[in-house]
Amino acid sequence: MDYAKLVLALNTEKIGPELFQVIVNAPFDQESEVAFMYLGIIVLLLVDVESGTIDRIAMSDSDMAKDIIRVSNIPFEDIRIPLGDKDNIIARAIKTGKPKDTTDWRFIYSPVLKTEEAHINQASSGVSYSAVYPLKISNGGALIFSYFQFEGHIGKEQRDFMKNYTDMVADTLSEHKK
Repeated sequence: MDYAKLVLALNTEKIGPELFQVIVNAPFDQESEVAFMYLGIIVLLLVDVESGTIDRIAMSDSDMAKDIIRVSNIPFEDIRIPLGDKDNIIARAIKTGKPKDTTDWRFIYSPVLKTEEAHINQASSGVSYSAVYPLKISNGGALIFSYFQFEGHIGKEQRDFMKNYTDMVADTLSEHKK
């Protein structure tokens, strides 16, 4: 992954929803690198302190993401996870400040979607493995990286990318808040 290109993409004057779409789509401009990493979807989530929820803010414009939107019983933007939910790995990643991963999306959608609904979303996308990396920003948030690659084949390159990109996004969001 060419991190210099990512820095240029994130160093934008765009704000709000336009910035959020840049965040989830910038890596996909490097088509070969993304394909070699088997990366299919990036989702940006931010904590809404007033409501006590983790809100889905933006999802990459990939074909895999479009398949989820097509089959999901609940619209993407309406899925709000209670910040204190003990079963949801997004809530746990934000609370602990440490990445969490899964091969079962019920742990990403709990308690909003039923297990079967979460499995339908996952099956429609072709995702085998997802990792949640918490954003170190004032109110909290996370990035979900979803791969069409089995967990056992996720290597150092993918893990380094997730960590580095999460740090870059946190810096971008913090800078735009100033």
